[in-house]
Amino acid sequence: MVLQRSNCYNHPDRYGHATCMTCKKTVCQECATEWDGINYCSPCLANRRKTSGTRSPVMGYLLVLLAAAGLFAIGPKVLVWSATLLQRSFE
Repeated sequence: MVLQRSNCYNHPDRYGHATCMTCKKTVCQECATEWDGINYCSPCLANRRKTSGTRSPVMGYLLVLLAAAGLFAIGPKVLVWSATLLQRSFE
């Protein structure tokens, strides 16, 4: 069995260095870009960067708001409970 070397998709005169994990094209060392330990070609990496930065922070703000509201509602009850326990321990 003989292994064949693939050539770069963008530069047919160069040997392939890596395979893009999105489109499975073989690219040379100049065309390959490693991001988070995974090889990508330039167009796939541009698409990945574009989609990864478009998340909305609304869900995070909502979770923080709910946690703050919960602490605001429970906080006074915990203070009264702990004060009652302390008062009883000194009697």
